[in-house]
Amino acid sequence: MSRAQLRARRAADADAADADAVDADAAGPRVAAPPQVETFPDQIMPRRPAPFDDRLPAPIVYQPVSSSYVGEMRPSLPEAAPANIPARASIALIVVAALGGLAVVFWLSGWNASIAGLVSLISVAFAAGAFFLAIGGLIVATQRSTSRLLSGIAVVVSIGLVAGLAVVATQQALAILS
Repeated sequence: MSRAQLRARRAADADAADADAVDADAAGPRVAAPPQVETFPDQIMPRRPAPFDDRLPAPIVYQPVSSSYVGEMRPSLPEAAPANIPARASIALIVVAALGGLAVVFWLSGWNASIAGLVSLISVAFAAGAFFLAIGGLIVATQRSTSRLLSGIAVVVSIGLVAGLAVVATQQALAILS
């Protein structure tokens, strides 16, 4: 649309508004007319103003806190326990794996070869888990002020136990196959 056409359209709209105003005066009390908004053919006007929910949220602004209040904001985290839990769990798994290996060697192999093979494989898995827990215990011992002795013992014993139980599991597997 050209400027001349837009001016003509505005003038026609203004004449129509004046005619509506004259009719409204004759009909009764005058009601406030909605404000005229300049529209263009390629724009879509909203039907109503945007409600509060549709508006953008307020920006987040840093608000510093006074130094006297900073210490009271939240309680500090508790100190980590000095006990080396992974090393203790490793020792417990070593004991369970050793008991399983001894049961296979002295009791289960003469009773049922299949169950003895299964128990020996489970014992090897427990011993391997004890090895990884012992390594975790060494890591914990370096990060905290705990003794590395229990973790070191657990690493050495679990390596020996895994090797011994692997031999027992292999013997049980060969006994099952024969």
